[in-house]
Amino acid sequence: MGDYLRDFSWCPREARFIVTVEDARSYYAHKLVGERTIAVGGAPLQIVFNREEIHPFTEAMKAGETCPPTHLVRRPGSSEVRRFNLERAHMLDDILRTLSSAAVIHEARHGGGRMVYGPADPKARRQCVVVAPGNRGVWFVRTAYPVSGMDFAQVRRHGRSARWPP
Repeated sequence: MGDYLRDFSWCPREARFIVTVEDARSYYAHKLVGERTIAVGGAPLQIVFNREEIHPFTEAMKAGETCPPTHLVRRPGSSEVRRFNLERAHMLDDILRTLSSAAVIHEARHGGGRMVYGPADPKARRQCVVVAPGNRGVWFVRTAYPVSGMDFAQVRRHGRSARWPP
């Protein structure tokens, strides 16, 4: 699984060029990790990508499920193991765009977080970015994943609306 905390000497120019787990880790480390200010509704908002986060380019595995060892991703300092997801990795470029131009916002299940849904793409798919609040108005990106048009219709009917920016 490699040493996630090592320095990467190369990363893809854009997320759409990611092919492997190492590409995704390198891209995430070079292009996203750290704090950035984005404009949301004309107001500045602090967004943080933690270095150890793996959820934006991986997916959970069901009990007893297996996958190729090259697709296993372990979060540093944790026993959590997830599977590399190329579709999620290709959407890494869309995270900040989704947060800046949210279409629908719902309360997340835990800790005052938000589930921020971006506009639909040509296939009616949307990205959902889950963020959690920190101190001093900072928001931490926890995960991001694609949502089909059908799944989004369900979410829209049953989710609890929330403000963004809060």
